[in-house]
Amino acid sequence: MPTGSWMTCEDEPRMSHEKVLEFTAVTSSGQAFDINFPLHEHTRADKEVSELLTSLLDSISAFTTTTHAISDGDILQALAMSLAIRARLVDETGDTSRPLLHELIDTAVDAARDARAYRAARA
Repeated sequence: MPTGSWMTCEDEPRMSHEKVLEFTAVTSSGQAFDINFPLHEHTRADKEVSELLTSLLDSISAFTTTTHAISDGDILQALAMSLAIRARLVDETGDTSRPLLHELIDTAVDAARDARAYRAARA
């Protein structure tokens, strides 16, 4: 089960023709991934997006170290439910949030899939 520490590579995302959040995920087994997440063009708080992502992943890691019965599928299901709740709170009908959620998820999954994997060095 992938758990571990999560950190951003930079305090501020790298700027090019599009905003990118450079993020490094390190699993408890020492595998690391450098992920370049393209940020949505209307992202207002780049640094806070990074901080929230780190906080969410830290929370999942802490939870899974004490709850060994939960599977990766269970975690994904809970995250999907939390996305649905958040979307419902801001968009009663889902007409706006549903396409946005699909776009954001597709972009993030593609970025994670394309991430370079390597063995993290230990200090």
